[in-house]
Amino acid sequence: MVVDFSAIKRVVNGWIDANLDHRMILHKDDPVLPMLKQQGEPFFLMDVNPTAENIAFYFQQKISASLSSDVRVSEVTVWETDKQSATYRP
Repeated sequence: MVVDFSAIKRVVNGWIDANLDHRMILHKDDPVLPMLKQQGEPFFLMDVNPTAENIAFYFQQKISASLSSDVRVSEVTVWETDKQSATYRP
């Protein structure tokens, strides 16, 4: 075992709770952004279109950066529905 799964879960869940919980994931140039800001609605911005593929890539990068250097994230899957997903493997 390289790392206790509970340590990975703590990092991943902590990052998700701090950045994504109850937020819309939007492109940084989304035209609805000014209205959301005015209404005080929570959101998370991405530099790219927030497709499942791009979100999986982004998560892999962020999670990898949050873990110790001897732990490698080999795959991230983002589920859009119970039958459709996107997986990123570096």
